[in-house]
Amino acid sequence: MGNGIYGIAVSGLKAAQIGLTTTSHNIANASTPGYNRQVIGQSAVEPTPTGGGFLGRGAQVDTITRIYNEFVGRQVQTAQAQAGYLTNLKSHLADLDNLLADPSAGFSPSLQDFFTGVQTVANNPQDVTARQSLLGLAESMITKLQTVDSRMQTLRSDVNTEIQATVGNINSITGQIAHLNDQIILSTTVGNNLPNDLLDKRDHLVTQLNQYVKSTVIKQTDGSYNIFIGNGQNLVVGNRSFTLGAVQAVDDPSRLDVAYQQFGVTAVIPSEMITGGSLGGVLEFRKEVLDVSQNSLGRVALALAQTFNEQHRKGQDLNGQYGGNFFQFPTERISAQPRVGGNQVSLTAELTSVRPFVESDYNIALDNTGTNYTITRLTDGQTATISLASGELTSATGFTAFGVRFKLEINPNVNPPTGPDLLAGENVGISFRPAASEVIANGRNQGNADLQVSISDISKLGTSDYEFIFDGPDYRVVRREDGAQFNINASAWANPPIEIDGLSFRINAGNMVAGDRFTVLPTRGFADEMTVMIKDTAKVAAAAPIRTSSDTFSIASSANAANTGGALISSVSASVAAQGGVAAKKIEILFTAAGTFDIRDANTGTVLAANQTYTSGNNISYNGWTVQITDGGGPPVAGDRFVIDPRKNTGTANISAGVVTTMPINTDMKTPVAIRFETATRFNLVNPSTGEVIDPATGNRFQPNTGNIVDRSGNIVSGGNSLDPATGNVVDGGMTVQFSSQAYTSNGNISYNGWTVQITGVPAARDTFLVEPNTGGKADSRNMLALGKLQTTNILSGGTASYQGAYSKLVADVGVRANQVNINEAAQSQLLMQSQTKLAEASGVNLDEEASNLLIYQQAYLASSRVIQIAQKAFEEVLNIGR
Repeated sequence: MGNGIYGIAVSGLKAAQIGLTTTSHNIANASTPGYNRQVIGQSAVEPTPTGGGFLGRGAQVDTITRIYNEFVGRQVQTAQAQAGYLTNLKSHLADLDNLLADPSAGFSPSLQDFFTGVQTVANNPQDVTARQSLLGLAESMITKLQTVDSRMQTLRSDVNTEIQATVGNINSITGQIAHLNDQIILSTTVGNNLPNDLLDKRDHLVTQLNQYVKSTVIKQTDGSYNIFIGNGQNLVVGNRSFTLGAVQAVDDPSRLDVAYQQFGVTAVIPSEMITGGSLGGVLEFRKEVLDVSQNSLGRVALALAQTFNEQHRKGQDLNGQYGGNFFQFPTERISAQPRVGGNQVSLTAELTSVRPFVESDYNIALDNTGTNYTITRLTDGQTATISLASGELTSATGFTAFGVRFKLEINPNVNPPTGPDLLAGENVGISFRPAASEVIANGRNQGNADLQVSISDISKLGTSDYEFIFDGPDYRVVRREDGAQFNINASAWANPPIEIDGLSFRINAGNMVAGDRFTVLPTRGFADEMTVMIKDTAKVAAAAPIRTSSDTFSIASSANAANTGGALISSVSASVAAQGGVAAKKIEILFTAAGTFDIRDANTGTVLAANQTYTSGNNISYNGWTVQITDGGGPPVAGDRFVIDPRKNTGTANISAGVVTTMPINTDMKTPVAIRFETATRFNLVNPSTGEVIDPATGNRFQPNTGNIVDRSGNIVSGGNSLDPATGNVVDGGMTVQFSSQAYTSNGNISYNGWTVQITGVPAARDTFLVEPNTGGKADSRNMLALGKLQTTNILSGGTASYQGAYSKLVADVGVRANQVNINEAAQSQLLMQSQTKLAEASGVNLDEEASNLLIYQQAYLASSRVIQIAQKAFEEVLNIGR
C-alpha cells in the first residue's frame, strides 16, 4: 500500500512540476512576438484491477500543447499582407503628393508666373525689361519643371533600392522557414510530439513574410509548410527554399524587376502577379502612379514647348524676322511634310549633330528658271543655294545646310513615281517633331531594327507607355495602360509612318525578327533636357508678321484731254498700299518739260515732289500707288497732265488684324496682297503693285494688261483672258472660267499663304483691303496675345485640357489616390489590430490566468509532496513493527 501511495504521489508531483514549468515558460514569453500560450494535457494512469475494483495509479502528462487557432492565424497573415501593402503605398504616395502640391517646389506656380510674364510683354512689347523678365521666368519655370522631374526620378531610384532590400529580406525569411521545417520534421519524427516553440517561430516568420509579400501557405502531412507567391512560384518546399532576385528589366534597363530563381533559371515575375505586402505596394506605386505621373508631367512639358514654339514661329521679332523656337528639346527630330502636286516629291531631312541649334522651319524652292534650289531659313531669311545640275539635293547623301541634311526623294505613294526634282517655281517646307522620350529595344531582340517613334499629334497623346511587337509578318502596338492592342498588317506597315494615339511609328533601318519588341516611353523625362533657346530679348516674337488695312484705296487714272504729247498711262497698281493708314489724295503728274515732272496735290496745287526725271515705261510711285506712263503716241511735253484719283472704300466693311495660321510661310509673305471686291459679294486676291489677279488654289496669276495667265515661273498658261465684271471670274475668250473669284461671307475666314483674316460688314464693288508685311511693327503684340491665350486653350486630351488643367488633374489624381489609400490604410490597421487581438485572446498569455495556474500547480505540488511524506512515514511505521 505504501508503494502504491508513493507512486501516485510521485506522478502527481511530476505532473505539477511540468505544469509549473509550462506556466513559467508562458509567463517568461508573455512579451515574445509570435509566442502562443502552452498548456499541459494530463490523464489518469491506467488503473490496476483488483477483486474490489480498479485501483488508481496516479496521473501522467500526455502532451504540452500550444493554443493556436490556425484560421485566426491565417486571418492575421492576410491582414498583415494588406496592411503592409497599404502602408508602403501610402508612404510613397505621400512623398509624390507633397512634391506635386508643394507651392514652392511645384510646377504650377512657376507656370502661372511665366504666362504673367507673357501678358506683361503683350502690354508693352517694346519694353526690354519686360522681355528680359519673360526669359528669366521661362528659365525659372523650366528649372522648377526639371526639379519635379528629377525628384520623381529619385523616387524611381528609391523604388529600385527598396525592391533590392525587400527581396533580400524575403530570401532571409524563407531560408529560416525552410530550416525550421527541417527541424520540425525531425522533432516530430523522433518523439511524435510537436515542437511548440519552433512552430511559433515559423508562424511568426510567415507573418513577417506577409509584411513584404502576400503568400499562400499549404501545410503538409509531415508538418512542414510549402509557401507560394504570385501565380504559383514556390518559395519554400519542405526544407528547401528558393530565392527571389532583383534583376535589370530587359525592356527598361533603368528599372529593376522581381525575378524567380530556381535550378539556375531566372524568370521575371510580372509585377501585377505580386500582390500584397510592401513589395506589392512599391511595385503598384511605380506602375500605376509614378510612371503615369512622370509621363503626365512630360506630356505637359512637351505640349507647352511644342505649341508655344509653333505659335512663336508665327510671330515677328524686333528685328523684323519670323520668330524662332522659344524652347529647345535636344532630342527633337525632323519630319518631312510631303508636297502634293507637281512632281510629287517629298523632302526628308535629318539633324547632323546630336544637339543642334535649330531655331527655324525651312522652305526649299526651285527658282523660276529651273536652275538653282534655294533653302531659306524662315526665322531670318538666310539662304543656301544648290545648283540643280549638281544633283546634290537628290544624291544619296543629300545636301547639308544650317546643321540639317536635306534630301529630295520621289514620293513612294505616287504611281507611277516621277521626279524627284521640283518644278520651276515650286517649293516645299519641313517642320520639326519631337521624338518619343525613349525607344528601348528589348534585350532579347534578335533583329537589328532601328524603330523611330515621333510625336505627331499632342492632342491625342495619352500618359501610357507602349510596346511595339513584331509577330511576323504583322505588327502590334500594345498600350500598357489598359492593354489595348492595335494590329498593323504587313501591307499597312509597308506605307509608314503608322499613326496611333498621336504617335508616329516607322523603322529607319534594319529588320525585325518575329518576337522582337520595343518599349516606347513617349514623354517620360521629356523635361529633363528642355531649355530656353532664346537669349536675345530682341528675338522674342511679340508681333504678327502681317498687318491689314481698311484705309486702302483703289485707283482711277486719266490723261488730261488738253495734253498735246502722245504719252499714255499704260498700267496702274490695283490699290494704294496701306502706308500705315495715310489719307489718300487726288494727285496730278504735271510735266514741266519733256523729261521732268512734278507731283502735285490736284486740289490745292501744292508741289509734293518736284523735278522728277521721266523715263518711258518706268514706275512712278507716290503714297502707296504706282503708275507707268509710256510714249504710246510720242513722248510727253511740257504742260501735259495725268490725274491719279485714289478712291476710298465706300462700303461699311472692315478687315480684322489677321493672324498667321500655318508654317512654314512662303517667302511671298513679304509681298503685299490686296483683297479686292469685284462685286459686293465676290472678291479676288490681287497683287497691288501689278494688278495681277491671284488664283489661291494654284498660285497662277492673271495679267490684266496682257490677258495672259502665267504660273509662278512666269510661263504663260493661257492667253486671251479677261476679268468678267459681273462675277469677278477670270475667263478665256469663250467665257470658260479659268479660275473663279471667291464668294464673300461676312466674318468668314479668308486665307492665303499662311495668313487668315476676316472681313465684316457690307463692302461695295471695287472696295479693297490690304494684307502686307508688318514692317516696323515693334509696338504690335498680337502674337504675344496669341501666346498668352495658350495658357487657357484646351490642347491636351483630345482638346479637353489646358497645360494647367492637365497638371492640375495630375496633382488631383495623386491627391485623391493618396487620400483613398490613407482611408483604406487606417481601416486596414484597425482590421489587423482586431485580428491580432482575436488571436491574442485565443492564444496569447494572460498573466492573471497564469498566476492562478501557478497557485493551482503549487498547491498540487505541495499536496503531492505531503502525500509522499505520509507514505514515507507509513512505510517507516511498518518497518518499526518488524523490529
